[in-house]
Amino acid sequence: MTSPLPSDPAPHGTAMSAAAYGASRATLWTGVSVLITDTAGRILLQRVTYRTTRLLPGGAVDAEEAPTWAAAREVLEELAVHLPISRALAVDWIPSTTPGFDPATRFPGEMIYVFDGGTWDSEQIAAIRLRQGEIEGVDFVDPGDLPALMAPGNARRALAALHARDIDGAVVLEDGRPITPPPPPPS
Repeated sequence: MTSPLPSDPAPHGTAMSAAAYGASRATLWTGVSVLITDTAGRILLQRVTYRTTRLLPGGAVDAEEAPTWAAAREVLEELAVHLPISRALAVDWIPSTTPGFDPATRFPGEMIYVFDGGTWDSEQIAAIRLRQGEIEGVDFVDPGDLPALMAPGNARRALAALHARDIDGAVVLEDGRPITPPPPPPS
Protein backbone atom coordinates (compact mmCIF):
# COMPACT_ATOMS: atom_id res chain seq x y z
CA MET A 1 0.00 0.00 0.00
CA THR A 2 1.39 3.41 -0.92
CA SER A 3 1.07 6.41 1.31
CA PRO A 4 -0.40 9.70 0.09
CA LEU A 5 1.91 12.50 -0.93
CA PRO A 6 2.97 14.78 1.91
CA SER A 7 1.37 18.20 2.12
CA ASP A 8 4.75 19.79 2.74
CA PRO A 9 7.92 19.27 0.71
CA ALA A 10 10.03 16.34 1.83
CA PRO A 11 13.48 17.04 3.22
CA HIS A 12 16.38 17.12 0.75
CA GLY A 13 13.99 17.42 -2.24
CA THR A 14 13.28 13.69 -2.37
CA ALA A 15 9.55 14.13 -3.04
CA MET A 16 7.18 16.81 -4.29
CA SER A 17 4.55 18.41 -2.15
CA ALA A 18 0.99 17.37 -2.98
CA ALA A 19 0.34 20.83 -4.44
CA ALA A 20 3.46 20.71 -6.63
CA TYR A 21 2.64 17.18 -7.77
CA GLY A 22 -0.94 18.17 -8.65
CA ALA A 23 0.27 21.22 -10.57
CA SER A 24 2.76 19.10 -12.53
CA ARG A 25 0.13 16.71 -13.90
CA ALA A 26 -1.08 17.01 -17.49
CA THR A 27 -4.58 18.32 -18.05
CA LEU A 28 -6.32 16.81 -21.07
CA TRP A 29 -9.82 16.60 -22.47
CA THR A 30 -11.27 13.11 -22.88
CA GLY A 31 -13.33 11.97 -25.84
CA VAL A 32 -14.81 8.80 -27.30
CA SER A 33 -15.52 7.42 -30.75
CA VAL A 34 -17.38 4.28 -31.74
CA LEU A 35 -16.37 2.19 -34.76
CA ILE A 36 -19.46 0.64 -36.37
CA THR A 37 -19.34 -1.35 -39.61
CA ASP A 38 -21.96 -2.92 -41.84
CA THR A 39 -21.86 -6.50 -43.09
CA ALA A 40 -19.88 -5.35 -46.16
CA GLY A 41 -17.09 -3.99 -43.93
CA ARG A 42 -17.92 -0.34 -44.54
CA ILE A 43 -17.57 2.17 -41.68
CA LEU A 44 -20.40 4.35 -40.38
CA LEU A 45 -19.52 8.04 -40.67
CA GLN A 46 -21.67 10.95 -39.59
CA ARG A 47 -22.18 14.17 -41.50
CA VAL A 48 -22.43 16.84 -38.80
CA THR A 49 -23.58 20.45 -38.89
CA TYR A 50 -20.49 21.85 -37.19
CA ARG A 51 -17.67 20.42 -39.38
CA THR A 52 -16.88 20.04 -43.05
CA THR A 53 -15.31 16.62 -42.45
CA ARG A 54 -17.05 13.48 -41.25
CA LEU A 55 -16.81 11.78 -37.87
CA LEU A 56 -17.32 8.46 -36.21
CA PRO A 57 -20.16 8.59 -33.67
CA GLY A 58 -18.89 9.93 -30.36
CA GLY A 59 -18.07 13.03 -28.41
CA ALA A 60 -16.85 14.37 -25.10
CA VAL A 61 -16.65 12.42 -21.88
CA ASP A 62 -18.53 14.36 -19.20
CA ALA A 63 -17.08 15.00 -15.73
CA GLU A 64 -17.17 11.86 -13.57
CA GLU A 65 -18.31 9.74 -16.54
CA ALA A 66 -16.52 6.55 -17.57
CA PRO A 67 -15.45 6.45 -21.22
CA THR A 68 -17.59 3.34 -21.88
CA TRP A 69 -20.64 5.14 -20.49
CA ALA A 70 -19.86 8.21 -22.62
CA ALA A 71 -19.61 6.07 -25.76
CA ALA A 72 -22.96 4.39 -25.08
CA ARG A 73 -24.54 7.78 -24.27
CA GLU A 74 -23.21 9.39 -27.45
CA VAL A 75 -24.51 6.55 -29.66
CA LEU A 76 -27.90 6.86 -27.98
CA GLU A 77 -27.96 10.67 -28.34
CA GLU A 78 -26.71 10.75 -31.93
CA LEU A 79 -28.24 7.60 -33.44
CA ALA A 80 -31.04 6.73 -30.95
CA VAL A 81 -29.60 3.23 -30.57
CA HIS A 82 -28.95 1.51 -27.23
CA LEU A 83 -25.54 -0.07 -27.68
CA PRO A 84 -23.61 -1.85 -24.95
CA ILE A 85 -19.97 -0.81 -25.07
CA SER A 86 -17.33 -3.16 -23.71
CA ARG A 87 -14.38 -3.45 -26.08
CA ALA A 88 -11.73 -0.80 -26.59
CA LEU A 89 -9.90 -0.78 -29.91
CA ALA A 90 -7.64 2.24 -29.53
CA VAL A 91 -6.52 5.04 -27.25
CA ASP A 92 -5.18 8.13 -29.02
CA TRP A 93 -3.26 11.08 -27.55
CA ILE A 94 -3.98 14.29 -29.46
CA PRO A 95 -1.40 17.05 -28.82
CA SER A 96 -2.40 20.57 -27.79
CA THR A 97 -0.67 21.85 -30.93
CA THR A 98 -3.19 20.16 -33.25
CA PRO A 99 -4.45 22.76 -35.75
CA GLY A 100 -8.11 23.63 -36.15
CA PHE A 101 -9.10 24.45 -32.57
CA ASP A 102 -10.46 27.91 -31.82
CA PRO A 103 -7.88 29.58 -29.54
CA ALA A 104 -10.74 30.57 -27.21
CA THR A 105 -11.15 26.88 -26.27
CA ARG A 106 -7.61 26.81 -24.87
CA PHE A 107 -7.33 23.23 -26.18
CA PRO A 108 -5.07 21.35 -23.72
CA GLY A 109 -4.77 18.17 -25.80
CA GLU A 110 -7.05 15.15 -25.62
CA MET A 111 -7.20 11.42 -25.03
CA ILE A 112 -9.71 9.73 -27.34
CA TYR A 113 -10.90 6.19 -26.70
CA VAL A 114 -12.21 4.26 -29.72
CA PHE A 115 -14.67 1.49 -28.89
CA ASP A 116 -16.00 -1.35 -30.99
CA GLY A 117 -19.65 -0.78 -31.91
CA GLY A 118 -19.84 -4.05 -33.81
CA THR A 119 -21.05 -5.03 -37.25
CA TRP A 120 -24.63 -3.96 -37.90
CA ASP A 121 -27.12 -5.73 -40.13
CA SER A 122 -29.82 -3.99 -42.17
CA GLU A 123 -32.33 -4.15 -39.29
CA GLN A 124 -29.95 -2.39 -36.90
CA ILE A 125 -29.12 0.23 -39.52
CA ALA A 126 -32.84 0.86 -40.17
CA ALA A 127 -33.29 1.58 -36.44
CA ILE A 128 -31.01 4.66 -36.62
CA ARG A 129 -32.80 7.93 -35.81
CA LEU A 130 -30.57 10.96 -36.20
CA ARG A 131 -30.20 13.71 -33.62
CA GLN A 132 -31.83 16.75 -35.17
CA GLY A 133 -29.75 19.92 -35.41
CA GLU A 134 -26.42 18.13 -35.07
CA ILE A 135 -26.32 15.05 -37.31
CA GLU A 136 -27.24 15.68 -40.95
CA GLY A 137 -26.86 12.08 -42.04
CA VAL A 138 -24.88 8.88 -41.85
CA ASP A 139 -23.22 6.87 -44.56
CA PHE A 140 -21.36 3.58 -44.60
CA VAL A 141 -18.12 4.14 -46.49
CA ASP A 142 -15.27 1.96 -47.64
CA PRO A 143 -12.24 2.19 -45.33
CA GLY A 144 -10.09 3.38 -48.23
CA ASP A 145 -12.30 6.48 -48.57
CA LEU A 146 -11.74 7.68 -44.99
CA PRO A 147 -8.69 9.88 -45.73
CA ALA A 148 -10.73 11.89 -48.26
CA LEU A 149 -13.72 12.31 -45.94
CA MET A 150 -12.24 12.81 -42.47
CA ALA A 151 -9.65 15.09 -40.89
CA PRO A 152 -6.24 13.37 -41.19
CA GLY A 153 -5.90 12.41 -37.51
CA ASN A 154 -9.48 11.14 -37.37
CA ALA A 155 -8.97 8.99 -40.47
CA ARG A 156 -5.72 7.54 -39.09
CA ARG A 157 -7.44 6.78 -35.77
CA ALA A 158 -10.43 5.08 -37.42
CA LEU A 159 -8.23 2.97 -39.69
CA ALA A 160 -5.95 1.97 -36.79
CA ALA A 161 -9.02 0.96 -34.75
CA LEU A 162 -10.34 -1.08 -37.68
CA HIS A 163 -6.97 -2.83 -37.99
CA ALA A 164 -6.97 -3.53 -34.24
CA ARG A 165 -10.44 -5.06 -34.54
CA ASP A 166 -9.28 -7.19 -37.49
CA ILE A 167 -6.38 -8.65 -35.48
CA ASP A 168 -8.50 -8.96 -32.31
CA GLY A 169 -6.28 -6.49 -30.51
CA ALA A 170 -6.03 -2.91 -29.39
CA VAL A 171 -3.63 -0.12 -30.27
CA VAL A 172 -2.10 2.90 -28.56
CA LEU A 173 -1.83 5.94 -30.83
CA GLU A 174 -0.19 9.33 -30.80
CA ASP A 175 -2.06 11.74 -33.06
CA GLY A 176 -3.57 8.79 -34.89
CA ARG A 177 -0.24 7.06 -35.44
CA PRO A 178 0.24 3.63 -33.84
CA ILE A 179 3.07 3.29 -31.36
CA THR A 180 2.11 -0.22 -30.18
CA PRO A 181 1.77 -2.65 -31.77
CA PRO A 182 3.90 -1.42 -34.67
CA PRO A 183 1.98 -0.11 -37.66
CA PRO A 184 1.29 -2.65 -40.39
CA PRO A 185 3.70 -2.61 -43.34
CA PRO A 186 2.63 -0.43 -46.29
CA SER A 187 0.58 -2.30 -48.86
